[in-house]
Amino acid sequence: MRIKRFEASDTYSAMAMVKEELGEDAVILSTRNLPGKSGSARGGPRIEVVAAMEYDPEPEITLPPPEAPGTEGRRPKTVGYGYQSVRQGQPKTTARQAAPKLTTAQPGFGSRLSAELSARTLPTEKATKAAKAAKVHFESNDLRLRFANFLRRQYCAKEELEGRTSGHATGKAAHKGARPDPKQVAQWRDKIIDQLQITPLSIGISKAPTVVALIGPTGVGKTTTAAKIAAWYSIHEGMKVALLSMDCYRIGATDQLRTYAKIMRLPCEIALRKRDLQAALLRHQDKDLIIIDTAGKSPYDPNHIRELGEWFSLKNGIEPYLVLSATCKKEDLQQILTTYEPLRIKGLILSKLDETRAYATLCQLLAGTALPISCLCTGQRVPEDFLLASREFLQTLFGQGWQAAAGELATEAQDRWTQ
Repeated sequence: MRIKRFEASDTYSAMAMVKEELGEDAVILSTRNLPGKSGSARGGPRIEVVAAMEYDPEPEITLPPPEAPGTEGRRPKTVGYGYQSVRQGQPKTTARQAAPKLTTAQPGFGSRLSAELSARTLPTEKATKAAKAAKVHFESNDLRLRFANFLRRQYCAKEELEGRTSGHATGKAAHKGARPDPKQVAQWRDKIIDQLQITPLSIGISKAPTVVALIGPTGVGKTTTAAKIAAWYSIHEGMKVALLSMDCYRIGATDQLRTYAKIMRLPCEIALRKRDLQAALLRHQDKDLIIIDTAGKSPYDPNHIRELGEWFSLKNGIEPYLVLSATCKKEDLQQILTTYEPLRIKGLILSKLDETRAYATLCQLLAGTALPISCLCTGQRVPEDFLLASREFLQTLFGQGWQAAAGELATEAQDRWTQ
């Protein structure tokens, strides 16, 4: 890991120095304010940022010890004492410890050597043959089992087909071959969809600005969702919106949010500490909506949830909204909901609805939770692929699939953004 200290007059300059020196994947370790030095050319107070960049360790390569010049291809010189030969440069044994000297002229030397070599190689050959035999035995058994299962399936399918055509199938076989009634499936699906809690995101109820914080694990699209919400309420609703970034772990995330804010001509600030967040919220009290983009981490990291709880403990009315990706597995979705539950989530935002075609698991999981669905994200375009949650659209998406829902989106988007 490469760690480096940066010093600048403000936060933006320090972050630019970190990005230029360490890249967009740099990690901010600490920040602090430095008092100004009287008589110094730098003048007023400055800010110190300590950043780090972790590199992948290079594989270690062990090289053989170098040989002395002129000794290539030579065998090490030994002092012969039979099988206990001593190389030069190593401790020598005494005459009593050394074995009797053997030479090729002695009778029986060749037979003894060949016997010893045979004794050493025989176990290795036996082990190799045994391993090969075991592998062949395992493969033959596996092949027999697969072939038997194939025949069993073919036989059962043939029996089931004959039972259906003749009308004399047993009750058990008929039960196995029976398919669920499509009408019953549609009724069950409609019941599950009716259990969904729908509460669209509402802004401008009180005079104080609404502060929305987007939370969730990595890769669910929090930064893009923040830009979509800002564009929706600033362009479509004509409200005053400000963007704040708490993502101090990825330099590229702050640049992405600032780029969106520059295009939409919205103010955007970076809060690296709780004190910075409090000051930024006070500066934008004249806004209707303040959107906070938080850093994403693993849902199995309890330190991240505790840190977010400390940031949201300020008495400034921050409303956390959990962003869930429609492409997550059932077990991961359950873990995410359980992990972020202590933060008192105000609502759910479903992202990446266009990146999957299987919605049954997502629908069942959302029906079993008490958290309402507030917003829906159906693509990467800003701000077109965003809409407030509605039961009609979810019934079309979960009931008829993506193709039917995409048709409704195209019609609504054309009417919405051409007005």
